[in-house]
Order: sequence, then C-alpha cells, then structure tokens
Amino acid sequence: MIETAAALLRLLLGLGAVFFLGYAGLILLVPRPGDFTFGERTALSFGTGAVFLTLWMLVLTWWGIPFTLGRIIGPPLALGAGLLLTPRGRRTVREDLRALKGRPRMELHGWDWVFWGLLGALFLYALPRAALYPVWAWDAVATWGCKASIFYASRGLDLTCIEAHNYYPNLIPLLLTYLYFALGQVNDSLAKVIFPLWGGLVLILLHALAVRLGLSRTRALGLTAFLALNGTVFITHLYIAYADLPLAFFTLGGAGLLSLWLSGAAPPGSLPLAACCLAGMAWCKYEGPPLAATLLLAAALTLAWLRPGRWVRRLGLLAVPLMGLATGYLPWRLFVMQQKLEIGADHIQNLYPHQMVQAVGHLFTALINPFAFGVLWPALALLGAGRSLWRSPRLFLALFVGGNLAAVILAYGLAPTSAAEFPAYVRATLDRLLLHLTPVAALLLALSLKDLDPAPTGEKLPPKPSGPVFGGEV
Repeated sequence: MIETAAALLRLLLGLGAVFFLGYAGLILLVPRPGDFTFGERTALSFGTGAVFLTLWMLVLTWWGIPFTLGRIIGPPLALGAGLLLTPRGRRTVREDLRALKGRPRMELHGWDWVFWGLLGALFLYALPRAALYPVWAWDAVATWGCKASIFYASRGLDLTCIEAHNYYPNLIPLLLTYLYFALGQVNDSLAKVIFPLWGGLVLILLHALAVRLGLSRTRALGLTAFLALNGTVFITHLYIAYADLPLAFFTLGGAGLLSLWLSGAAPPGSLPLAACCLAGMAWCKYEGPPLAATLLLAAALTLAWLRPGRWVRRLGLLAVPLMGLATGYLPWRLFVMQQKLEIGADHIQNLYPHQMVQAVGHLFTALINPFAFGVLWPALALLGAGRSLWRSPRLFLALFVGGNLAAVILAYGLAPTSAAEFPAYVRATLDRLLLHLTPVAALLLALSLKDLDPAPTGEKLPPKPSGPVFGGEV
C-alpha cells in the first residue's frame, strides 16, 4: 500500500512538472497569459511542456549525455523558475492568484448535470481501464511502449535494436520514458494514465474553444460530451497507449487557435501558441507534419480567397506557425539522417488507383458507422454546409477537414499492400486517421450550432467578428 501511494505521488509530481514547464512557457510566448481562459491555459500548458521536455531529451542524446531524472527535468525546471521570476512572470502569478481567490463558484443547471455526469462516468471507466492493465495494443507494444522501455534501459535514444518504424517521431516514447524515470522503474500501468489525461485535455480544449467561438457554456459542454461519447474510437484511445489521441490534441489546438486568429477573436500570443501545437504535431507522429502543413495551407487559401484588408501581410504572419512546424520536424529529421535511418520505405512505393477507389467506400462507411464515431460526421454534413461558409473564416476549418479526407484517400492509394491485405490494412488504420480530424470537425460543428441557435442574451462571450474580419496581431 505504501509503495503504491509513493508511486502515485511520484507520477503526480512528474506530471505536475510538465504542467509547470508549459505554464512557464506561456509566460515566454504570450504577452498577457491572463487573456486565455483557465481551460485553455490548462490544456495548452501540458502540451507546451510535453513538447519542450521531449525535445530537450533529444538534445541530451545528441550531446551524448545519458538520461537521468535530474538531467531530464532539472535544467527545464530551472529555466521555468527563471521565467516566473521575470517581471512578466511575477505579474502573471499575481494575477492568477488574485483570479483564483475571486473565482466565482461554478453553478450547474439542468443539462449541465447530465453532461457532467456522462463525462464523469466515461472517465470513471477509462481511468481504471488504463491504469490496471499493462501496455497491450499492437502499436503500443511494438512501437511506443517498446521504444520507451528501451530508451529507459539504455538512458538515451538507442535505436540500434529497433527496426520497425524506427524513424517515427518520439514525443510519446520520450514522455513515457520521462515518466518511467519519475517512477523509478518501467511501470506500464501507471504511466498509461497519461492517455486518459490527453483525452481529458482534448475535451477541455474543445469546450474552451467552443465557448470562445460563441457557444454558451452549456451548449459547449453538450458538444464536448457529444464528441466524447459518439462511437467507440475516442473511448478506446483513452486507455490504449497510441499516439493518435495526443496528435488529435495538438491538431485541435493548432486549428482552433488559427481559426480564432482568422476570425479576429484570438487573444494576443495565439500564433506562437499555434506554433507550439504545430511543433507537437510534427514531433508526435509520422502523419503529423503533413497534417500541420495542411493547416497552414488551409489558412493561406482562406486568406487568398476572402482577401481581407492587408491580407498579404497576414499571409506573412503565417511564418510564425511555420517556424513551429520546422521546430518540431527538423531536429528529429536531422537526427535520423545522422543515424542513417531509412525513412518511409514501408509507406510509399507506388500509386495504386484501384486502392483509391476502394478507399472511398471504406471512408464513407467509417464516417457514417455509428459504432466508430456515432453521428458526429453526418451531423456535420447536415449542419456545416451553407453559403456563409464561403464568405467567412469558417472556410479554413472546412478546407482543413475536407482536404484531409481527400488526403486519406490518396494515402491509401500509395499504401504498399497486396489486394488481399488491403481491407484489413484500412480497418486497422482508418479510424485513427479520422480521430486526428474529429475534434476539429466538432469545432466546425460548434460554429454551425452557433448560427442555428445563438447564445442567450446577457451571457459573456468573446468578441464576435462581423463578416470576414481577420485578426492582425500575432
């Protein structure tokens, strides 16, 4: 009992250090962190801290310094403490303490209780399900969990004994490795608690972004529960150690912040935070860099189509998230080149048009399959269309989601599988590819719901842009 309690305490302290790093990072990236809501800062703090910490672990390996808990977390914590001691840091801490003391009590009414009850029941199921079982799913064992155990045992990014997918980005294995050092041992069950945490952060961020985009808190909470409980894919990923849920988190953060910036409703500092999310996308999973690139492409096409005032200058501001993408992509790519690892030979060999035709049917079936994603995608198809889509920054989210659905079909056209293996290959991967997009689809659905049923008068909402207005601040 004492050992279990001590392990839980070490786990909580390890996770708390990641939140602290991200909290300090917001002070560096954002002029006034208080402009972001508590939910936004909670979710983005963990994502930012995880990106920073795992890139630091890559640097340690590059310098030939073996991993220890002190070397992994000591310098980042010292830097974070230094940021808190700056004038901006001290002001932020004072404002946060004042806000906590004066924070009004949250009142729940009617449907709030229902939605909170549903979400609570979900995590009462998922959290023990994650913590009571070791790593067991295929990719969790063969890729992410295997790498984390090897990195812990070798005290560095030792890829000499890994042949399958050894070129995959390593945010998740390195984060698990850090937790193993925090726990003092390889403990798959306890370390897997991080995956329900990622899922909770996705839901917190979706709720916060939906409120900022104009939904009432109750409707945003309903949308959050709708995403979490529609189908089984999201629920399953709460307790298997895959990188898809973290990638969905970073994708939602990047898409949400860029959407707010395009709509003129983004707080100052949103573009640097979007850059952190794009860095996380690139550093999280092999599919991350193309996803991040399509976010930037969709934003550029939206600006070029609507052509607001000074749109060329605003195109130039997209260099900020582009630098984030480069930060998450280039260090690992250079490391891979240094190690002479072969990249992507098992992903792309040729174009097979007949597979693209088959993929269209598989994709359509997955989108309407209530067992996979419930009715979220059909609801988006019914409510998301309309002429206003082409006259507002909402076009950005539609381009991103629609473009990536088309990219999924193209990706299957490049998949090097036999005709007999292809259906099984699609079944094993399609739900995960759609999971990366589903929270962004829910955000697009939030904008459609806002138009159908605007928030009640008197509720405090973020500034509402009129027409195709674009924010010019970084």
